[in-house]
Amino acid sequence: MVWLKRLGRGQAVALATMIGAGLLSAAAAVGQAWVIAGLIADAIGGAALDALWTPALAALGLIVLRGVLSVLSEVAGATAAHRIKRAVRGHVLSALTALGPAWFDLRASGAVTATAVDQVEALDGFVSRFYPAQILAGLVPVALLVPVFLVDPPSGWMLLAAGALTPVIMAAVGWRTGVHARSQITTMKRANGYFLDRLQGLVTLKLFGEIGRERARMRAVSDDLRRRTMGVLRFAFLSATALELLSSFALALVAVHLAGGLLRDDGMALAEGLFLLILVPEIFQPLRRLGTHYHDKASAVAASEAILEILDAAGALPAEAAPLAIEAAPGVTFDGVSLAYPGGRRAALDGVTFEVAPGEVVALVGESGSGKSTLLSILLGLRRPTAGEVQVNGVPVTGRALVPSLAWAGQRVRILSAPLRDNLTLGGCDADDDRIADAITAAALGPVIGRLPGGLDTMVGEGGRMLSGGEARRVALARALVRDAPLVLLDEPTADLDRDSEAAVLSALRALAAGRTVIVATHSPAVVAMADRLVRLEQGVVVENRPADGHPDD
Repeated sequence: MVWLKRLGRGQAVALATMIGAGLLSAAAAVGQAWVIAGLIADAIGGAALDALWTPALAALGLIVLRGVLSVLSEVAGATAAHRIKRAVRGHVLSALTALGPAWFDLRASGAVTATAVDQVEALDGFVSRFYPAQILAGLVPVALLVPVFLVDPPSGWMLLAAGALTPVIMAAVGWRTGVHARSQITTMKRANGYFLDRLQGLVTLKLFGEIGRERARMRAVSDDLRRRTMGVLRFAFLSATALELLSSFALALVAVHLAGGLLRDDGMALAEGLFLLILVPEIFQPLRRLGTHYHDKASAVAASEAILEILDAAGALPAEAAPLAIEAAPGVTFDGVSLAYPGGRRAALDGVTFEVAPGEVVALVGESGSGKSTLLSILLGLRRPTAGEVQVNGVPVTGRALVPSLAWAGQRVRILSAPLRDNLTLGGCDADDDRIADAITAAALGPVIGRLPGGLDTMVGEGGRMLSGGEARRVALARALVRDAPLVLLDEPTADLDRDSEAAVLSALRALAAGRTVIVATHSPAVVAMADRLVRLEQGVVVENRPADGHPDD
């Protein structure tokens, strides 16, 4: 809640505009009530029609003024909410980038997506509606009670007593609303994760004939989310209904009191009595609005817990090291590097120590899960070792310090939904046409591009033309060539390829390795054959470090 209020106060101009508009509207409501009460009293008293035009126009003008102030408040609130959501999404994205895949491993992607999209959206109602309503609910009723006490003190005391019950009602209903809102947020994250998982595995489910069963399960998950969402709304409407009843009860008490006074003829004029009756709903209007938007607060508080989990986790990370600029093929040293996952039965890496000479091609080999990809992820800055250090040219590096000086092609090649040219220049946007052409030639992409209807401008990826596995891997290698970095990291560059595709990728690898330091995780004998050194890992431990076959040790 403190963090949410800090966000609201960060938009001081918009908040002041909303509060100022609310206070001016309250002042206009007093004038409106006085003018309308006098107009009705004069009409009942038999005043001429000409004498009623002026107060009627004045009342109409005040109504229009309140409408303009309401629109101004809405625009200011929407603008402030948009700015805050944009800033928070930027902070969440930066935090997720800093946390890297090590943090994602223990969380469902759908849940994280729900936090970055749906739950940030939940801040809208708090900033644009609940927070200003909360402030106005404390100011406007008190301000409006002043003229009530001046006209009729007993009516003022009645309304003050009724208003004192409001916090009790809000607390009783609000506690349950908060519980339901947290449950709804948790269910939404679970549903998003479930849907994303089934969408990614749709082909597998269809091949095994499980679509019908999964449809029923998805319906059950959706119904659970619907029930919990309706539970939040039910308690929100209960809060508004309770305040409506309280307002109606207070109005009835004041009406009975004023009717008795008028019947006794104790000196109160008809216009004054009407003024009080018209003003009573205005006193409770900010409280009713607060009750209506109370679920916005409950949803925002529940959402902020998930958002702050991400931001706090990123804030607890060590400070990022300055980027390390490398001009030529570097030497890399792993000195006692260990990495243990929370709750893991064994360390992913356990005291890994070896050296990579400048310009050397080193093949990391071993069974799946032996730690090859984990070593690469440390150099990429995606994971941080729990012990030991990595040195490049004798300089210790941490975090993403190496990112500006390295190129990467992973086992799972990601082809963006974009023109092929944009996919090739990813990470090397300043590359000229000559460098792109050289990379295309080295990666043997010329025939592929020749078959595309738009050449380099052809849309590829999910939003365009699909590439085969071998073509996608050659695009990834060409991407690394375009980047022209002195350090190259590769993870299974020839996995799952046929013989012809593997031969094309190996040709691109030879071009990529020229004049660069290359560390490649692989199971392929052909890739190992072109390496200078072989490092074998077993369960996170280096068990072999020797020249590769065909590369005798000097």
